[in-house]
Amino acid sequence: MSSPPLSAAAARPWRQFIDTASLSLPISLSEASFRLTQNLRYFYPNYALLSILVFLLTFLLHPLSLIIFLCIFTAYIYFLSRSEPLTVFDHTIDQKIILGFLVVLSLVAVLWTKAWWNIFISLIVGAVIVFFHAVLRAPEEVEEDSPYGSLLNVVDDPRGDYASV
Repeated sequence: MSSPPLSAAAARPWRQFIDTASLSLPISLSEASFRLTQNLRYFYPNYALLSILVFLLTFLLHPLSLIIFLCIFTAYIYFLSRSEPLTVFDHTIDQKIILGFLVVLSLVAVLWTKAWWNIFISLIVGAVIVFFHAVLRAPEEVEEDSPYGSLLNVVDDPRGDYASV
């Protein structure tokens, strides 16, 4: 399964993402699981951009770290969104080498700026926001059937409607 591209253009409409009318508590654990998987698939670019925003907001008190990580994020987005390979002095550089260099550069930046705590906090906050939104938002359109097929119907009965086997 390939993941959708991460860009603002690939994101779902933000009005649809923030729509409070579609928020409700799930009636069962299986429905919560179903909502989580459906919303993670459908809103993947929105969740990724929201997580990056939370990550960058944690660096507001550390402007040097913010500038360094903005440059690194820009490099990630630029190099990984290219459709043609990078060519330097008539040598083609593989996408994996670029990704490896960016990962090493990111690790060096984290060590140099001593930003471990900020990164940990931003990952936790981003994951909590994504989890609660994905569980509380009822999917409007089901793009795929439930992996349980007709064995489990999470809409009618809170305990589930099981088919006889």
